[in-house]
Amino acid sequence: MASAASLDVGRLVQEAEALASAVRGALGPRGGQMLLTRPTGETLLTRDGRRVLEALNLGPPTARMMVACVSRHHSMTGDGAKTFIILLSKLLRGLQAILDKREGSPFCEDIQRRESYQKHCHSLKQISQSLMTFQTHILDHIMAQDLRKHFLSAFSSWEGEISRDTMESILEAYFCGRIGNSHQKLLSQLSCDFYYKCISFKNGRNEMLNLVNEYFVELHSAVTGLPVSNSRILEGFVLHRDFAVYCPADGDIRMLIVTESIDSALSASGLEFVVNAEVQYQASQVWITKRTEAIMKHLQNNNIKVLLSSVKQQEIVTYYAKISGISIVECLSSEEISLLCKTTGISPFIPTRDNICSEITETMIAKFCQPLVLGSKRYVHLGLTKTCAFQPHCVIFCGPVHGVTEQHASAFHGAFKMLQQLFKAVDLSDGCEAQPETPVNGQQLKTSMAETEKQFIDFSSLVGENPSCNQTDLQKSADLAMPIVELESDFMFSALIDRGSSVRELQKPPVKCQHPSETWIKNKSEPVVTNHRICNDAMTAIENTSTSVVSKQLNSYKHTVQSYTNVVIQAGSVLPVGGNFEILLHYYLHSYAKQCQQPKITLISTVIADALLSIPKILYSTTKENSFTQVYFKATSALQINQQLPMHQQGLESVYCKYQLVASVLHCVAKLLTIDLIIGIRRLPQKTEVNDSEEDL
Repeated sequence: MASAASLDVGRLVQEAEALASAVRGALGPRGGQMLLTRPTGETLLTRDGRRVLEALNLGPPTARMMVACVSRHHSMTGDGAKTFIILLSKLLRGLQAILDKREGSPFCEDIQRRESYQKHCHSLKQISQSLMTFQTHILDHIMAQDLRKHFLSAFSSWEGEISRDTMESILEAYFCGRIGNSHQKLLSQLSCDFYYKCISFKNGRNEMLNLVNEYFVELHSAVTGLPVSNSRILEGFVLHRDFAVYCPADGDIRMLIVTESIDSALSASGLEFVVNAEVQYQASQVWITKRTEAIMKHLQNNNIKVLLSSVKQQEIVTYYAKISGISIVECLSSEEISLLCKTTGISPFIPTRDNICSEITETMIAKFCQPLVLGSKRYVHLGLTKTCAFQPHCVIFCGPVHGVTEQHASAFHGAFKMLQQLFKAVDLSDGCEAQPETPVNGQQLKTSMAETEKQFIDFSSLVGENPSCNQTDLQKSADLAMPIVELESDFMFSALIDRGSSVRELQKPPVKCQHPSETWIKNKSEPVVTNHRICNDAMTAIENTSTSVVSKQLNSYKHTVQSYTNVVIQAGSVLPVGGNFEILLHYYLHSYAKQCQQPKITLISTVIADALLSIPKILYSTTKENSFTQVYFKATSALQINQQLPMHQQGLESVYCKYQLVASVLHCVAKLLTIDLIIGIRRLPQKTEVNDSEEDL
């Protein structure tokens, strides 16, 4: 019936490397296409690592467990499937080397008296615990202390605005890895247009992204037999149904949502209606007809022009709808109904005896509601006027075959998942413990400001020497993404100046900057401009105020500084593509390992650092101009003299997605190493029914 076997790390390595070999050739902008053959005989060329891994017919449960972890990460971030499995295989290979070298290994101490199986399990548990300790304490610390100074901000100001050039740079890099260079420009422009058209106001970005990711199936349509260049964005919604009754209407169109049949039932749910004679039955039908006519007349009197129904309406309803000039769209999915309700903020209408004669208020207004033909199918094109935080738009994907449109739609959806992660922040309280607050006095405040000013100026002086700033494809990179330090310093200074009336004289109208390191940012409430040059004036003004005012200023400033020191990754943090994140984390992990006093954490940090280099090695394995050795040497040389990394490829990528990728891989490895036994069931057990006897079994 079943067989049990202990966990073999060597077998895990073989399985992970086999999975990695299936997608390794498609990694990076120069990666190739993979050919998938479906059971129906249909073939598909794709670069989607998740789709390739899920299409494999895997037998080992641990291999299926790895693919499940990849799919879970991909569904959350929209990217990283190929990098995930490659990093996982290299990390498992490094951990296997630790287990093979038992003498002197910190994971094999104090277990000499145990049996071989117990020693092996104990070592695996210790490694699993060390990985979790590394992820919750060490990784966040290194991200906050070392990598954070290299991050760029996708926002053009601390108010959270992102320029179109920066957005296109991020999206082009994403689509280049997902679908290659063939249609990356088209899809990046299409997704960028969709992003800016769907945002109704500046602060509605998160709500819009949540709604797009939740209802993406309802927000896109696919048309086969047309070139990819015909893909476009339409205003409003495309309901994937045709009109059951169509009555053209002009001007503002009032619409109503119903989730049950308009014609009344003879009895309530759960009750029986007994008919003893044919006369009673005919009288009942007459009553239903008159009531349905009264309801449709009531809808007409309330100027209802369109009825959106989640159920199929009876013929008597369609008959009176034609007479009343009311269009009907029926059999809408529950997701489409939910999308309409969330977008407009209304609830479905339920006709009862109480509201059959009262005014109908739960309606939405549409600019148009008309038939739409896409390919060989007819849909309903709906344009709404009053919406919440989402301006209704939909995407039409065109392609020669269904596989192409499906792949483009999946990549488009993944791009908005990636953007959703891009605008997230990581706080120290989410992982390791935050540093305790310390009292801030005037001298410490001056020192903190001076350090921020120095850090700000040093970065601007390095911009001219950084080769990455000369990239014309990114428009000098400074226009696309700002240094995180620059945004933080501006925010701290503006927060300091805006506190209290004693320093209001420091707020002056904006003037034109002559120095490239000066950044002028408007405050949300007043046109305040700040930079590092007013630091001394601000300190002088604060010193001249009373003690109570200074105390309030310092406490407020302390709270602002503390809130930023707790942040590991700020919202909108990006890095240039091309393995920069992996090289940075590798460099600082090795530096940390040299100083760490705990042997287990030192060994784990070294293994993770070496595994990270597998990604840039693959990215630069096919390049002639920049080999991995040259790129790695230039990067480490720049880091040793505190310079920014040179940029070898175009585009920007989300730091949060990279951070989440490393954390997900560590969780996957830790989960695999906690397995004690693998029980293989050769045949499924039969289900025993309650009425079955032992003889029947």
